[in-house]
Amino acid sequence: MMSVLTQIGEIGIHAGRDVLLRPSLAAMSGLGEPAEIVDAFARVMAGDLADCVAVLYACADEDVSDLVGTFEAREGGGPLRYAAGALPVEHVVLLAQSLVRHGVVGVAKEQPRPADYKPEYMREFDAREHAALAMAHLGLTEREAWNMTMTGLVAALRAKFPPSAKDSPGARAPSKEELDASMEWFEKVEAARAAKEGVH
Repeated sequence: MMSVLTQIGEIGIHAGRDVLLRPSLAAMSGLGEPAEIVDAFARVMAGDLADCVAVLYACADEDVSDLVGTFEAREGGGPLRYAAGALPVEHVVLLAQSLVRHGVVGVAKEQPRPADYKPEYMREFDAREHAALAMAHLGLTEREAWNMTMTGLVAALRAKFPPSAKDSPGARAPSKEELDASMEWFEKVEAARAAKEGVH
């Protein structure tokens, strides 16, 4: 049984015990360097199980291996073997996709954009920069800022600074078009990488 706090993206899982998954800026920073976070986001959205498991681990403040599962070494080497946990694999994937949406891009109502607006590729997600933004503009402590999700941060910034102002902090959140453009760019890079590896 699961419940979702859609306002900020937290997910509560009830499976023998209660577990809170929070896609905070701190949790997202645990996925790697800024460019690696965007790559992980794309792989999670494509359903890569290893990355989905990593996201759930990062968003939990306790050991969730019994729920999410683990990757174990095979005898004689080779790729790691996935040992499932209590949650069905499809739930692990769906949970991870919801968490990274709220943690990296923020889930908020799309705002009007200028007619000449062109989305840019989002190649990095700098959690530290967003935490600093929350401290500077919302008066949060460092701990409070790092515990925010992007959904919560975008909502708070838009409430304080109407996003109609082009340079407002609320306008810095990536748009759906930017996310789509980033996904297209990532898919092209992955296809080129796969083609290159296939030659050798």
